[in-house]
Amino acid sequence: ASLGGARPSRVWYFVRTQYLRTIASSALVAIAASALVAATIGCSGGGLDATVFPPPPATVVTVEVFPTAVSMESGATSQLTASAKDASGSLVSGRTVAWASDNAAIATVSGSGLVSGVSAGGPVRITATVDGTIGAAQVTVTPAPVASVTVTPSSASLMLGEAVMLTATLQDARGTSLTGRTVSWTSSNAAVATVSPLGLVTAVGAGGPVSITATSEGKSGVAQVTVTTAPLPVATVTVVPASLTLAVGVSSPLGATLRDANGNVLSGRPVAWSSGNNSIATVSTAGVVTGVSAGGPVTITATAQGQLGTAAITVTPGVSPQTTIVVNAAQQFQTMTGWEALAEIGQAECDPRAYQTYKSGVLDRAANEIGINRIRLGLRNGLENPVDQFVPFKAGLLTFNQWKVSWFQVVNDNADPFVINPAGFTWGYLDYTMDELVVPLRQRLAARGENLWLNVSYTGANTGDLHRDTPAEYAEFVLAAFQHIQSKYGFVPNSLEIINEPNLGTWNATHVGQALVAAKQRLNQSGFFPEFVGPSASTVGASISFFDAMVLLPGVPQALNEIAYHRYSSIPTTGQLQGLAQRATQRGMRTAMLEHGGSGYEDLHADLTLANVSAWQQFGLAFCGDRDIGGSYFAIYGAALGSNSPNVLTGERTKYLRQYFRYVGLGAVRVGATSTDPQFAPVAFRNLNGKYVVVVKATAAGTFGVGGLPAGTYGIDYTIAGTYAQALPDVTIASGGVVGGTIPGVGVMTIFAR
Repeated sequence: ASLGGARPSRVWYFVRTQYLRTIASSALVAIAASALVAATIGCSGGGLDATVFPPPPATVVTVEVFPTAVSMESGATSQLTASAKDASGSLVSGRTVAWASDNAAIATVSGSGLVSGVSAGGPVRITATVDGTIGAAQVTVTPAPVASVTVTPSSASLMLGEAVMLTATLQDARGTSLTGRTVSWTSSNAAVATVSPLGLVTAVGAGGPVSITATSEGKSGVAQVTVTTAPLPVATVTVVPASLTLAVGVSSPLGATLRDANGNVLSGRPVAWSSGNNSIATVSTAGVVTGVSAGGPVTITATAQGQLGTAAITVTPGVSPQTTIVVNAAQQFQTMTGWEALAEIGQAECDPRAYQTYKSGVLDRAANEIGINRIRLGLRNGLENPVDQFVPFKAGLLTFNQWKVSWFQVVNDNADPFVINPAGFTWGYLDYTMDELVVPLRQRLAARGENLWLNVSYTGANTGDLHRDTPAEYAEFVLAAFQHIQSKYGFVPNSLEIINEPNLGTWNATHVGQALVAAKQRLNQSGFFPEFVGPSASTVGASISFFDAMVLLPGVPQALNEIAYHRYSSIPTTGQLQGLAQRATQRGMRTAMLEHGGSGYEDLHADLTLANVSAWQQFGLAFCGDRDIGGSYFAIYGAALGSNSPNVLTGERTKYLRQYFRYVGLGAVRVGATSTDPQFAPVAFRNLNGKYVVVVKATAAGTFGVGGLPAGTYGIDYTIAGTYAQALPDVTIASGGVVGGTIPGVGVMTIFAR
């Protein structure tokens, strides 16, 4: 304050300033103590300046997940919580928690920590990550117990001799349908109605009602069955074919179809076969007729419950009009290296719940129904990268498209292509595919006494230039893959496909040829001796152009074993296919058609007989998508997001391809086979065990015979529109005999030695 308007004294100014500084300092210390902030003070022009700085955020040191262990049923949920703490053990709030499961096929976790049991298994590691610090809990999923069993239909009335298939539907306490559980079936009176382990009820005596019970895990469902005394009588018997001309010594199967008065087909009824003249033609108890001497027509009769059906058989002294095909074992062509599929069963793209349901069935059918015995395993160039993006994708931390971006991102392991840095390669997806598809299929084939051919195919023709421009880097990459597969799985690939469709990317014939030579040298030096496949261009024309340029490079003619092509863009001409076969013969190589989604048996037959292919591929093994367009051998219907009851269907093209694949194994040699009738085009093979297979492509219905086969028993089946793998009775022939067969429509018939 002023005294009478006079200027304040210097003493008063000093006292006032010090007083204010003391007050300010005390206040700031109090603020700092309570708010954990830093402060600076100062005076200027008689005032007070203060700057307050916020303290650094607390550091998360531990993350605790509660509960630490959970056991839950499939279909159930359980809530986990995560607590983040600092170094003093105090809770740290307001931080984001990222939840993840290391096996989403067994248990998933939401962004809020809600765990859902998907399928039985575990333990699964559920992690909670806060600011890079991880806490975890172990989750084990047990099968949900069966709570109810419902039998459909719940009642049935049968006549003696009739049968009905019952179905048991199992549900848990939440009403979710259960699969894969054991169901036992019993009948309360087996003298009236029996039931098979699969639920097929057969009426064997009059009476009832009989309780047919389905039991699973202590829960039961019941259907009531009544059996009347009168069986459904046979009204008509039809023999197919109705007429047949055979040569002496030729055998051909006949079939008998029984129907009731309403036209319903009847099964399980005995059929008696007889010949009107055994000196001309005989017939076995299975309906196989054999020409004995020239003459006829002879009536062959099939009898069931007093009803008759007949066929007229004429036997000629020489080769009959139907004996159109002759096998010439002395003429030999290519040796088979496999019926190939891309290593794809939806293991990454399809809904994991559906995938777990159908994968085993697909592999069973691939090995035992279709006969797939060669797998193409993609070797994406982005596997040379120190960061494995498949791991976070599998954990649900990346979307499929986010993971896909990394497929072809190449990062060199080091500057020296002759020194492998193991940390520079990531094998997560390769191992996952090996574990999920390659190894299980290999095991299934081994159980049949067959082998699997593993073809590793480099992928990435239009991305990156490290492997393209530096053959030594390419060789290092494939060597790292071979070493990894050998060390982890105990076997090595049978072949290396140099690159997939180089003509669609930035690789030219020189790049492919130099990569081939470098890879062969490096692999051989390291003790690996696979066969080499290429150029695998997208069209036949491009493959021919690449091959013709490649073989001019030093070392390529000595390195390449299999000239591979794809069938896209245009239908290859007969001249192109035969030209490939000629090139292979001149160089001592094989040929292979290794991709065309949409190709059917017509293309396969042409490739086998014109290009002399040793391996052939349509495309992927299986995929989900509710459609069958020839892009995979099996179509997975009902496998959309959220579905856990998919239906695996054999593709329509696959049904015909099976007639070739199923009976011709690795190492089989194609032998000569000629036909006098262009409507029946044959291709014949001799398997490693010496047994012969003849596949006939029929462009019309008709009967034909196959001669030139060794004595023995032969199975016969065919596929036509609406009829898949229809088996006919076996035929046994003596030396010089002829196996006859009748195909009722356009399609493929296979005759195979038992």
